[in-house]
This record gives sequence, structure tokens and C-alpha cells, in this order.
Amino acid sequence: MSKERNKELSEKDITKEFVRRRKRLMVIAIIFGVTISAVVLGSLQGWMPNTATAIVLIISFLWAFIANIRMWRCPSCNGHLGKLYLGINLPKYCPHCGIKLIE
Repeated sequence: MSKERNKELSEKDITKEFVRRRKRLMVIAIIFGVTISAVVLGSLQGWMPNTATAIVLIISFLWAFIANIRMWRCPSCNGHLGKLYLGINLPKYCPHCGIKLIE
């Protein structure tokens, strides 16, 4: 399915926006990893009850999932860019509108 590209943004602006979004997602991934590690460690050490651990884990997974769905999009056509592998195998072009994402 082909989406129409936003003609108002230059290719350079689109590339900059893609890099900005990718950095934000990396920060979210780091926060997510630290949170999960702390919660699991706290649960294993007996500092947190199992119910609280489950609630924090569910909220963290939902937060990461929603961030991925909302932010891992093409800056030009707003199409979702597919699977995110934390910097590995980044898309060079949008699969929907074909705009170049990485210089």
C-alpha cells in the first residue's frame, strides 16, 4: 500500500526527524531496560510484592509498545516502519512512500 509523501518537508528535514525519533526510542529502550531490571531484582530480593511487580511490568510493556507504535513512523507519510531492532537493521527507505530515511 503506497502512502502519499508530505511535500512540505525537505529530504534533509525528514532525515533529521528520523534520527531524532530513533534517539528518543533508544532513550525509551534504556529506561525500559533499567525499569525492568530494577523491578525483577526487587522482586527476587523480596523488596516488592509479586502483585506490584506484575503491575509495573505490565505498565512498562504497554508504555514501550505504545511508544513504538506512535514514534517508529516515517516522518514524511506517517506509515509505521515495521519491526524495530534497537538500531540493528534500520530501514534506509520508508516501505510506504519510498523516501530516504538514512543518509
